[in-house]
Order: sequence, then structure tokens, then C-alpha cells
Amino acid sequence: MGQKVAAARRRTAFLQPATLKSGRFLGSLSDSPKSSEKRRLKRSHSIMFSPSSDLLICGGGIAGKACALALAQIGLQVTLLGARPAAALPTQGYAQRLYALNAASRQLLEELRVWPQMPPERIQPVQAMHIRADGAQLAFDARDARSEALAWIVESDAIETALDLALRFERRVVIDPAQAARLSRLTDPSGQTVWQVQTTDDRTLQTPLLIGADGEHSLVRRVSGIAMDTHDYLQRGVVANFICTAPHEGAAFQTFAGGGVIALLPLAPLQGQAMVSLVWSAPEALALELLALSPEALAQRVDAHLPALRAQHLGPLQATGPAAAWRLQRQLARRTVADGLVLIGDAAHRVHPLAGQGLNLGLQDVQVLARTLQQRGVGQAVHDPRLLRRYSRARAEQVLALATTTDALARLYGAGSRVPGPLRALGLQTANALPPVRQLLTRYASGLPYLA
Repeated sequence: MGQKVAAARRRTAFLQPATLKSGRFLGSLSDSPKSSEKRRLKRSHSIMFSPSSDLLICGGGIAGKACALALAQIGLQVTLLGARPAAALPTQGYAQRLYALNAASRQLLEELRVWPQMPPERIQPVQAMHIRADGAQLAFDARDARSEALAWIVESDAIETALDLALRFERRVVIDPAQAARLSRLTDPSGQTVWQVQTTDDRTLQTPLLIGADGEHSLVRRVSGIAMDTHDYLQRGVVANFICTAPHEGAAFQTFAGGGVIALLPLAPLQGQAMVSLVWSAPEALALELLALSPEALAQRVDAHLPALRAQHLGPLQATGPAAAWRLQRQLARRTVADGLVLIGDAAHRVHPLAGQGLNLGLQDVQVLARTLQQRGVGQAVHDPRLLRRYSRARAEQVLALATTTDALARLYGAGSRVPGPLRALGLQTANALPPVRQLLTRYASGLPYLA
């Protein structure tokens, strides 16, 4: 028995100083600078081999952390590189980075035992979605779809905080906050082809399977030579949060105007005040203009669009802080797998936010990858090319369908669109008049058909 315990401790020593326990952060905030420096010097210029770590995930955002948990829960030993503890939730109002999680994403977070750890008072179910353009409308309702909600609006930091908590108790995950500096493919002393990772703190790590969850500027993707097809929408997504005059009743509102998309997403009430989050996909010049406005002037600007949204009852709005923005692009990796490598999340794909599906795609990458690796044959390695190709095929349909649909809508209602407004209105009205079409769209937006 003592020999088994000792062997288990040796296996979990990969990437860890002697005092580290699995599931904890290397170099935590409680470390003194002196002790951290001693550990850094002790680790420097050494190659770490891992007889028990099955894979390494590069990138410690939501997709990377969820992937580490999911793969650990199917029995794999995981090293998570580049993770940092989540930022604290604001004591007043909401953070600017929010996500609309679909049913498939909620299912994953429940399976990972993460969903119950998120503060329920900061989660808002979306019960209805009203889309208006060119005088026509398309409405979705959770009751028609026989669903608890169309989506759930959650802060990014709330998701990450809950993931961090779950990771602390997952013994199969080693969390390393160092970043990857250089990557290379080589043959190790045993004759196995592996990925070698040079970290920013001068350590060299090796792994048979490398998962790139390192975002839109992915080092893993670049070094692997996987090309990325990119289309710049010449837009920015401008986000800000507002207090409403009246309750939103769980409804989201969206309209197409001025070559962009304006959406108001419902937020859970704070201190008895109804709130919404703005996501304005605006052409570059307009976005810069909006960002230059004071919070009060921005609120007035959004108020002017409430009639087009058919959300007049929400105004006048009161901004809770300044706006922020990010560039909007469609990016699709031409391949999501290579020799001993998988791309997930933004490293593999980014889509226009008008459908609110960006993070959902990444979390469904995690679900499908975990299921694929769990179903491997006896003795089959996790980096077996047949497994990786199976994963790639399973993800191709949803990613391409969503990227194509959102891109088509962005172009259809964009400033340069040549499609007449009445013709666009006819399409919207036709879809709205056919309940089976609305139910089908709602079903696919949930992500669940792609997990069947």
C-alpha cells in the first residue's frame, strides 16, 4: 500500500514543486516573493516528463478550464497551462463581459458541477427574444420551445470563479499559471513523438497531446501551421450596462440599424433595479463615436433606438458605467486537429456575436472532445489520429453552419447590403408565421441536436 501511495505521488509531481497539491495554482497569491523565486530557480532550465499526465491544455480561459475539468472527470491526467484565478465580481452592478449560455452549455456546466456554484441571483434566464427589422418581426418564446429558457445571461467572471472552485477539488488537474513561449514537435528518448513546450519561466514541458485553447491569437495554431480564414466585419462590439425604468420580464430585444446590430439582453435585477446589457455591433466610425460618449450621452443614444427595438417601456435608461468594445471578425481554422494536437474555442473559430453563440461553440467543443476521448478503445492512446479526426468531423457541421448563418445575416443587414428592405422583411415575416420553423431554429440554437 505504501509503495502505491508513493508511486501516485511521483506521478502527480509533473509540473509541480514538492509543496504543490493537484488542482491548486502554482505560484498562488499567498506565496511570498522569496519562496516563489526559489521555486522558479529550482524549475529553471529543466525538462519535465510526465508518466501520468495524458495531455496538456494551453490556455486558461473558460474553454481551457472547462476542458481540463471535463477530461479529468473521464479519468485523464491533465496539465492546464496559462491559467489565472478569475477576477472578483463587481460589488456594484455587473461586469461588462457577459455571455448568453444555451441549453447545451448549461448541461455541460451542470455535469462538471460548476453551475450550482455560480450565484443564482446574478443569472438571468431569457424567456423571450424579439427581433425587428424593416418593419417586420421574428419572436421566440421559451414556452413555444417547451424549454425552461432560451438562454441564460451570466457574467464571464462568475463562470470562471465557479470553474476555479471546481478545479481546486479535481486531483487529476495540475494548474500552471506560466504561459507557453515556444512550441516544437520532437521525438522523446522513448521514441514517442511529443510536443515540447518552453514556458515563460524557462521550463520545458512535454506532452503527447496538446490542446490549444489559447484564444484568437493562438500560439498553438500558429506553430502547428494551421491556416485561419479571416473576414473582418470592420465593426466593433460596443457593450455597456443600464438600469431600466420598467421590468424587462426576461425578454431580449434585437434590431438591425445603421449597418449594425443593436441588442438589449436582460440582466437579473440588482438591489431591486431592473437592468439590461447593450451589445451594439457598430461600424468602426460609429463605434468610436459611441465609445467617446459619456455614460449619460450613451444612454440617451440608446434611448433613441428603443422604439425600433419595441422596448420603449424600458426607458429612459441609466448607464452604470462607461462602454467597452472589441473588434468583430469571423475566423475559422481550416483544420481543428493535427498530429497530437486539437484546437478548441476561439483558437479554432470566432463568429459574429449577433447570435450570441461564441462561447457556446467553445463549450460544445469541450463536450464533444470529452465524449470522443471517453469512447476510445482499450489501450487506444488519447492522441490517436483516428480519435482526433472523429472529433473534428463531429464539430464541423455546427461550426460551419453557425459561422455561415451569422455571416450571411451580418452581410444581409450590413451597410453594403443590396437586398431590398421589403424582401428582407418578407423573409422575417415568413419565418415568424411558421411555428415549426421557429421551433427548429430554437432547437438548433440550444446546441442540443449536435450532442445527440
